[in-house]
Amino acid sequence: MTRHWPMITAGAALAIMMASKGWAQDVEIHNTRGLSFGSFVAGSGGWVAVSTSGVRSAGGDVLLIPSSVGLPAEYTVTGDTEATYTIQLPGDDFVKLMGPGGDMVVNDFTSSPAGADGQLSGGGSQTLTVGGRLNVGSGQAPGAYSGTFHITVNYN
Repeated sequence: MTRHWPMITAGAALAIMMASKGWAQDVEIHNTRGLSFGSFVAGSGGWVAVSTSGVRSAGGDVLLIPSSVGLPAEYTVTGDTEATYTIQLPGDDFVKLMGPGGDMVVNDFTSSPAGADGQLSGGGSQTLTVGGRLNVGSGQAPGAYSGTFHITVNYN
């Protein structure tokens, strides 16, 4: 007997924000890849997390589909050479992924670099990655889920 698992694929397309503090050149952020939690089976619920390095993990009764990978969101931050900047991530419970079943909330966002640790290179750019944790409901309906979130960067 072959058992078929209803799969959920979840990811977030990212909105981009730009901010500056009067420097010669504005600091800008451009999304190059969305945050993807990959495919999984919800079971009686739990969570799926993706780290800033792309390590995917699950808790509760969530079963990860091994052939599906999770990916952190990736951005290119550009601006003044060697300028330092801060990163503001979304707060908990503000980001929802919507699809064929109930909404799923994303929280525990992390970034690399984190907080006030951003520093542009001699060429005026840096790669920023963002991970997070997706809360999965009991019996979450299978299908594709998506949403958006905002990241803000500001010069120090």
